Amino acid sequence: MVLNSISNLNSLTSLAIDRDKETVCFPKEFLRNLTVLESLLIQNCQELKVLPEDLASLVTLKSLKIQKCPKLESLPEEGLRGLESLQLLHIYGCPKIASLPASIQSLAKLQRINIWNYGPELERRCEKGKGEDWYKIAHVPEVSIRKVLPCSWVMMAAASIEVVVASDALLAGRFWAVHGFEVN
Repeated sequence: MVLNSISNLNSLTSLAIDRDKETVCFPKEFLRNLTVLESLLIQNCQELKVLPEDLASLVTLKSLKIQKCPKLESLPEEGLRGLESLQLLHIYGCPKIASLPASIQSLAKLQRINIWNYGPELERRCEKGKGEDWYKIAHVPEVSIRKVLPCSWVMMAAASIEVVVASDALLAGRFWAVHGFEVN
């Protein structure tokens, strides 16, 4: 399995794990030696239920994006505690995550957290000022918690915008600007 050999890539600064349809949990200690990793993207992992236990060993990690993992049940309490360099946490399309771990509040360098397309329990718990999990993320300067529109609606809306130069990038840029989203 390719995931077992990742831990040998100790000079890796960016890692994307995408379109994994089989992995339920990652191999033990598969992130342990990635001591200079700055960016980790885990997306489209259809069967993934838990994040790696050794996530906390990524002390240089600045960006953690978890996207479209429909069976992911939670974020690891201890796994987040060691992410002392983390600046961006992005969770998108993980509807089974029902709460945030308390360790998020210990992430002093966290500047931005995006939680999009979540389940109803997480929405209730993260309600600004009164949700049970709000205190965990209240220290973060930029917090974005929102439902994102289905792609079919986005395509209809994008098609209705006048575009002078016909380019996908321009079209996407204009659509997101109109609705107040940021294009990265």
